[in-house]
Amino acid sequence: MTQVSVQQRWQQLCHAKLLYRFIDVWLRSYGQVMLQNNALSGLIFFTGVLVASLSMNKPEIVCASLIAVICANLMAYIYQLNHKAWQQGIYGFNACLIGIALATFCEQSLYLWSAIVLAACLSVFVTQACSNILQHWYLPCLTLPFILLSWLFLLCIPAFSQLNPSHTVNALEHSSQFNLHTITSGSLLGLAEVFLANSTLAGILFLLGLAINSRKIAIYSVIGSALAIGIALLYGGQMELINLGLYSFNAVLTAITLATFCDKQNLKTVVYILLGIILTVLTQAALMAVLTPYAIPVLTMPFVLVSWLWLLTNQVLNQIDSES
Repeated sequence: MTQVSVQQRWQQLCHAKLLYRFIDVWLRSYGQVMLQNNALSGLIFFTGVLVASLSMNKPEIVCASLIAVICANLMAYIYQLNHKAWQQGIYGFNACLIGIALATFCEQSLYLWSAIVLAACLSVFVTQACSNILQHWYLPCLTLPFILLSWLFLLCIPAFSQLNPSHTVNALEHSSQFNLHTITSGSLLGLAEVFLANSTLAGILFLLGLAINSRKIAIYSVIGSALAIGIALLYGGQMELINLGLYSFNAVLTAITLATFCDKQNLKTVVYILLGIILTVLTQAALMAVLTPYAIPVLTMPFVLVSWLWLLTNQVLNQIDSES
């Protein structure tokens, strides 16, 4: 059989079976790392990653890239983003590089693998947002999402002890803090810190003010604050900052903003908002690592950056919903 006939047969299988289509997209994701929209090239590139990781005695690298590519492409498929771009592996190649980078620069742990899955899922929406911005100048986003998210997670290492093997805090010690009192008081302080107030009573009043206008927004604000505490505890954030609500206030604002501008309220929208909240916590940790040496507070910059990115992608999601 000639190469052309093999390609034609493969294309027929991809059109007929969803599983083959996913395999094709997975391979093209590897190919797109070097801008090759070709499944066979992607297979060869994947083989190269496999050989390199085994030769370095680090099989976790190829596993991380594979998991990241699968997660990213599944997320893009579920959210029905640009189908042509998905078929070409556009939503997967940045995730491939993110998986490789995190597995290369971070020590192996359960938290690392959860970070790889999370970063891969987030990369889909960051890719869409960057594409929305750059299309006005007819520019592709290239590996910008890979750079931004890799920097983000690597900058989080000083703030989150579970990602930093040099001073790892016992995971059980942090999980023991995950109780109703910590979540409740921390969530209310997170609401209060929006106004730079360190008062539980103020937090209750601010929640009441939200509830009077919109119960939905009030619920999302509490969810945002509580989820931020959970993520900070999971990755070993400083307990003093968690207890003061300093990991929560940006997440509160992100939750309110996304809940306000995301029209449809279904499971996909809820997951999308939750991912935005999680990204806000990680962005805050990264900015803290950058700005703390200069004695500059992060203020609400994480909220602004993530909200801009997520609302840019939300425009595409709303368009998809209106066309379906």
